[in-house]
Amino acid sequence: MFSTIVLPPDLVADDVIGLRDQMSARIAAVVRPKGGKRKEGDAALPRGLETLVALPPHIDRPWKRFEAAATELQGFRGLRASAQADQRHGAPTEAERSAANTGSDDRWRAFEQWNAGAAGLSDDGEMPSPSEARWLYAQLFPAPEGLRFITRRPRIQWAAMVQRMKTLEEERAQAVLEGFGGTRHYQQLVAAHARFGEAYGFTTVVLAKEGGPTDGRPQWSAARDALRSLIQKIESHADPEIPGSEALAAFLLAPYVEMADDLAKPRRKAPAKKPEAVPAPPAVPAPPFGAGGTP
Repeated sequence: MFSTIVLPPDLVADDVIGLRDQMSARIAAVVRPKGGKRKEGDAALPRGLETLVALPPHIDRPWKRFEAAATELQGFRGLRASAQADQRHGAPTEAERSAANTGSDDRWRAFEQWNAGAAGLSDDGEMPSPSEARWLYAQLFPAPEGLRFITRRPRIQWAAMVQRMKTLEEERAQAVLEGFGGTRHYQQLVAAHARFGEAYGFTTVVLAKEGGPTDGRPQWSAARDALRSLIQKIESHADPEIPGSEALAAFLLAPYVEMADDLAKPRRKAPAKKPEAVPAPPAVPAPPFGAGGTP
């Protein structure tokens, strides 16, 4: 049942969950099923309030609805927090992307220098011929592009690097690497390329945990409505003509009253905005003697 009671405007989910726990503790203190006796360590009840076998039905039903709604809200928040943590943990950070980009650039620069050195050798009859190194250099760093591809946007750079890495996998390129001692350069380039692909999501897809909740508005709305209905039922229970009813209502409502007061404190402490001073109208100079008068 919808209640017209206005809840505090600054109410948040943590307030509702905490209020559920406070009210649950009070209900446990006042409700003693048949045969249950109060123990020495139990919370003291206020004067005029006796233990009950059960809550009045018109309070018990909305209480159970509120308890269930607050518990569902708490569960949703836990699942969402877990999914967000998983996403943050699995997703590459900007620092990792920057490091991967720098590492890739450095490896390509080193590889270009090695390839240029091999291509600059003179033919000496050894195999492979330096002309093969010049062929590889032309494949990887053709003029006028050269090494400029490592300065492009990540997607453009990635496409250019993939094309060049495929060239390096070919048998002809592998012979140049082995013949001129470029294997270590190539191995480090492969590792840097893989890191770049993972950091920018070209080779690995990072998703939040499947089914991770994102919209908690239904749970929040249900918890607020259930709380509003519960407060209304408890307030309406207080009747001066029914002994103990006012004491029970006050006892159960105390956490809510305290919470509402806490939420109102910042608003009460906020300094009132002073009205802006209205500037006085400019003084009108008196007309010169005799001006406008009767001669």
